[in-house]
Amino acid sequence: MLSNHIELLTIDRRSTIGYNIQIKENIKALILDRTLYYKTVLPDAKELATHLNIDEKFVVKAYKELTDERYIEQKKGNTRVSYIELTTYFFERNTSIYDAVITLGLTPSIKCIEKRVLSLDKDTIERMGFDPEQENKYYYINRIYYGDKQPIIILENYLPLYIFKDIDKKFIGDEPLNNYIGENYGFKAHISKRITKAVNLKKEIAVLLNERVNAASLQSTNQVYDNHGRLIDFGQSHSISSYYFQALIKSNP
Repeated sequence: MLSNHIELLTIDRRSTIGYNIQIKENIKALILDRTLYYKTVLPDAKELATHLNIDEKFVVKAYKELTDERYIEQKKGNTRVSYIELTTYFFERNTSIYDAVITLGLTPSIKCIEKRVLSLDKDTIERMGFDPEQENKYYYINRIYYGDKQPIIILENYLPLYIFKDIDKKFIGDEPLNNYIGENYGFKAHISKRITKAVNLKKEIAVLLNERVNAASLQSTNQVYDNHGRLIDFGQSHSISSYYFQALIKSNP
């Protein structure tokens, strides 16, 4: 047997969800919550099919989709987890999503779903980490980032208008945010404080990412500070692909 983790992989024969999708989501969830870690060996398709008592074609299809999304790799007869484990470096690093997509050799693009000015209550402002004594108006942006026209990540940003004067009148929505801030406000995003967890996609987000409702995904909450140590951005993202998170680690600081 190639793996000690085969007992973690199951299917629900009563479900209307296809076996290949169940296998894919099961493995992805185990990777995202770090039960299966970088370079963990998975059972080959025949072994897993025998274990689950299903046709091997379902495992082959699930493995192909996981390979396409870079969660696993198949080399020299072995199937291994290729999703890179997140380190302290990842949690403190600030990297433009746009640049991360380029690092992976993909053509980036951005679609703005929504942008508007919000008035937030003090509890919400404090929870995000901003100063509740400052003006309570924030510029909210919700955007999808694509690589080769495939959705990679959806990101919501909250930008304080007491720092970003008139950004609501100038920002178009499809330009890289880090570059825009540098060019128009004269400072740069310097460091991030990032918290991640595995979650199931809610319907409204799944639709935007062209993914199944309740599919395994990685949610990241992010506070971005400028070079003066000032909190300038609070963001929350969801991704069903490992592309972005691998790029954050692989790209240069």
